[in-house]
Amino acid sequence: MSKKWLAAIGIYAGLVLICLVAVYAVPSLKGMLDRTYVAENGKLDITDRVSAYIVRDETVYVAGKSGAINRLAETDKLVKAGTRIIELTEEEKDTSIKLSDSGSRDISTRYVAIVDELDDSVIATDSGKCKNAGYVSYYVDGAETALGTDRLADLNRSDLETYSAYSGVETPKRSCTKGEPVFKVVNNSKWYLVFYIDNEAADKYYEGSYVNIDVNGEPIRVQVSGVYKGDESAKVILTCKTFFDGFLEERKLDTVVTVASAEGLKLRDSSIVKDSEGRRGVFIKNKIGKHIFKPVALKADDGENSVAYSDIFVDEGGNFVETIRTYDEIVEHPTDEDLKSIGAAAADENKDKDEKADEAGSEEGDKE
Repeated sequence: MSKKWLAAIGIYAGLVLICLVAVYAVPSLKGMLDRTYVAENGKLDITDRVSAYIVRDETVYVAGKSGAINRLAETDKLVKAGTRIIELTEEEKDTSIKLSDSGSRDISTRYVAIVDELDDSVIATDSGKCKNAGYVSYYVDGAETALGTDRLADLNRSDLETYSAYSGVETPKRSCTKGEPVFKVVNNSKWYLVFYIDNEAADKYYEGSYVNIDVNGEPIRVQVSGVYKGDESAKVILTCKTFFDGFLEERKLDTVVTVASAEGLKLRDSSIVKDSEGRRGVFIKNKIGKHIFKPVALKADDGENSVAYSDIFVDEGGNFVETIRTYDEIVEHPTDEDLKSIGAAAADENKDKDEKADEAGSEEGDKE
């Protein structure tokens, strides 16, 4: 056989091979290029990481006289009104101690600014008893009055940052001078957490709804007391009655707020589209590679991922709607062609409805 014939046969075989690739491989190649993932059950938490300011009611008690101190109540202990927190006893006079012009010892410099800040909101005690129920603390910082719940509405972001930065000091352990703070009682009713987030993120908070905050790795249920939107950010106020370790010494809490938790079929938001009627849905890839639109109902969405109902859900009109199932193959990025197919399918569906309505009308006419 001549070389020319061999060359011709080789060219022919090559053309046949190209045709086979065009017929069989190209459709498969399109399928290979489809990026898909499998719908599986999962849990989704809708959260915000925030720095929140603590607002609570506190009463600072100062010594009504100079003397020795004996602490009778443990710190963080919940006490009733009228409970004796400390015992104050007269000390023997020490001539080496410097006295003020009034004949009494000067208040220690560590408490001067705090007492000045609190002014007439303090309660002087000789008996060491508290007038209000609450939790006992032996730390003061001067922000007790400014960060009271009666001022909650007027506190702005600058106020909260300023007062929360005050440094706390321990009250005297052994002896005190008249006028020095000796303990405080933190009201055991509601306390508040205030934080700021952008207006869009604040849309998921509703007055009266409940969310969870993370404290020392444990969730604490709190209620949304108010949401106040500004030009750039929103002020969110949470309220709670639960106390936790270290609460009495803290003015600020870095925490994660969980707005919602839901379980269902986990979807990527990039795969969710809307049809002409505004219904959400995804495209699933069937066994022969065809993309089929399926409506979905979402339980939660964190901006990147969502969880949806599986098998069947009930729409706003009370109708049962067939939806995605576990292990369905979801198209991650639907194409323009996919989106056009929704419109075509909707048009066919409306056409079928019109034809059925006409048939029903004709049957009624025949009966008459």
